[in-house]
Amino acid sequence: MTRNIDQVVAQFAAPPVTEVSEGARELMREITAGSPAAAPARRRRWLSPRVAIPAGGLLTAAAVALTWLQPGTSASALNIRQEGGYYVIEIKDLYANPKMYEEQLRDYGLDVSLVVRPATAAFERQVFPTTPDNRVVNEIQGINPPGPCDMVADSCAIGLKIPVGFKGTALVEVSRKARPGEKYDITTAWDAKGEPMHCVPYANKTVAEVRAMLTERGVRIGGFAVPDPTAEKSGGVSERASVPDTWLVRGGFLSEPGVATVMAQTTPLSQEIIDRRNKVESCAAS
Repeated sequence: MTRNIDQVVAQFAAPPVTEVSEGARELMREITAGSPAAAPARRRRWLSPRVAIPAGGLLTAAAVALTWLQPGTSASALNIRQEGGYYVIEIKDLYANPKMYEEQLRDYGLDVSLVVRPATAAFERQVFPTTPDNRVVNEIQGINPPGPCDMVADSCAIGLKIPVGFKGTALVEVSRKARPGEKYDITTAWDAKGEPMHCVPYANKTVAEVRAMLTERGVRIGGFAVPDPTAEKSGGVSERASVPDTWLVRGGFLSEPGVATVMAQTTPLSQEIIDRRNKVESCAAS
């Protein structure tokens, strides 16, 4: 049974999508076709921004070097030290083979794998640790710097910490800024907090109007997602290189830095849904 398209679109800003090639299609289906895709068992296809990632103490945060999430040239991919009952970790080389991270962590007796993934702006610097059966590992924490954090999940990590003596098994996914032309592994709706269309009144504007809005923000349109009842394999959604400029925009997301996929069709969103979306995002009425 499918939900009304407006009910689906009202929840558009909630879940980010990882592994864009298939995850983005699920987001397309949910937004444009009104057929919400079930969250698969595969790790982190959907990551709810409502899941709080513990921030850790400010004293520890102040001690972490500011090279966190910066490319490094050292032979060591990680900088690990013991402090206050934790291993405090900074990533010195964002592009190292994950095996290098794993080997260093094993040297400290930790059965922990670390993967760094390119993420859209709303999810840069997130720390997301899970067990092999996809449960969040609360013992492993991101370390936030002092001050406010303007990210979707209120996580602006400058490091992470693992308890000394941690005996569990975990996969820690850390998100970083994507390089030009690099596809996002982790992305979300373009109007989520931290994204280029946050609080921009684009809903029900024409493709031509929204193209101009995107251009002002340094974003070009890379393609469109449109309803297509014949596209059964992709859940009733097809991807197109272009659509008429008079079509109406209902949403979108970035697939790589400066490149957006636009959800567009001929029918508008209801004002009720637009108002509800603005309220959720703390945006002015439009």
